[in-house]
Amino acid sequence: MKKVCVIGGAGLIGIEISNKLIQRGFDVNLFDLGEQVNRVKDALDSKINIFYGSILDPSTLRNAIKNCDTVIHLAALLGVKRSEADKLRCLEINVEGTKTILDCVIQGGVEKFIFASSSEVYGEPLSNPISETHITQGKTIYAVSKLVGEEMCKAYSQRFGLNYVILRYFNCYGPYQTAQFVISKFIKEVIKGKSPIINGDGNQLRSYTYVSDTAEATILCISEKKAVNKILNIGNGKNPISIISLANKIISQAGKIGIIEPKFLKDFSDADRSADREIFERFCDSTLARETLNWDPVVTLDEGISKVIQNGTIFDRWEDTYDE
Repeated sequence: MKKVCVIGGAGLIGIEISNKLIQRGFDVNLFDLGEQVNRVKDALDSKINIFYGSILDPSTLRNAIKNCDTVIHLAALLGVKRSEADKLRCLEINVEGTKTILDCVIQGGVEKFIFASSSEVYGEPLSNPISETHITQGKTIYAVSKLVGEEMCKAYSQRFGLNYVILRYFNCYGPYQTAQFVISKFIKEVIKGKSPIINGDGNQLRSYTYVSDTAEATILCISEKKAVNKILNIGNGKNPISIISLANKIISQAGKIGIIEPKFLKDFSDADRSADREIFERFCDSTLARETLNWDPVVTLDEGISKVIQNGTIFDRWEDTYDE
């Protein structure tokens, strides 16, 4: 039986990965902050081994990683506005924290390290869809911290022979996400009978990936030898959608057509990022992930939105865990 440690395992993606691993017969150690774990305990399989702690604390990390074959690192300080407001905290958690984990991984003799990076590293791309060969030009401290994490994976591989996989997640959504992310935010507002707030003109283009698809790609990396030391885009770039179309889709699925209409804020006063940090068009080419992992996203945007509306828990505030 393979033993896997999921760091940041009580976030949106971590919950899905941890539960799927248990269902497939893996032994799972979940590591996250106590407050984060406690608020999602009902969503976690009872067979998961829970470890509480911070990624800045090597002693608790070593206990969680002990005897694990694979470590999946999802933990991070999130949010453009939040990370820009405290750049040092962002660097402490996303850079120093990643280094602390890597040190423990090497000390523990872990076979494979899977690092959650982000589409944010591409910034405003020169063209779309984005492949892994596109230039990285992140606009934010969060993006920079993720690029540093990627380079640390490569550096530890160079010096210690670490087998790693870097996954650049694109706009993952699902239950147990915070309402600072656009789909969760729109759903929460619409269900309450409020207008979803669109920053700018609403023509920004994105592609969204339901959490079960993101988790499936991540789990496939555990055993797939072709993924070793690769960078893979993990996203559903089949049907990019504008923000205004997304808002209207959620209004329709919630049965609020004719009752609620989107509200526009041209000054970005309600946004997580200011207008100068906005990304106006970004969606992915996941061909390499399909060829490497034999993976393709299967949940359509309509199906995913329906799942969150019907069964999703959405949180109001951030935690120091990964929720891309």
